Amino acid sequence: MTFFVDANVFIYSATPGRYQEACAEAIRAIGQSERLGSTSTAVLEEVWFTEWKGRAGNLEGLTARAYVLMAPLLPVTDDVFRRALALDAPKAGTNDRLHAATCMANDIGVILSADTDFDDVPQVRRVDPLDRNGMALLLDAQA
Repeated sequence: MTFFVDANVFIYSATPGRYQEACAEAIRAIGQSERLGSTSTAVLEEVWFTEWKGRAGNLEGLTARAYVLMAPLLPVTDDVFRRALALDAPKAGTNDRLHAATCMANDIGVILSADTDFDDVPQVRRVDPLDRNGMALLLDAQA
């Protein structure tokens, strides 16, 4: 079993705020295990766009580091896009739908994300980085 890592985990790990330590801890755990966590090209495009625009401060090099950590990336294929278009999740935005569809296409049932919009997607279970119990179960399951 693996889990999907959302863009906000990478971004929050590098920016001051209440999620920083929890997200940084998750990134460290992923870095210590070859089997821990997956992400997609669409997620890293979100991170790259945020880095490039400077929306969250100076994130220089974050996308490149995330790529090295997470490669190989899960692709956004025609099948993923079709699933995203058909997804019945009114609160989920377009990127979130792509991420959920990527999970579905790759038999990934859990997404690590601070974004509560994923709670509207019945096909995936969201674990919030601040949920100590959820994080412990997620990271211990990978050990």
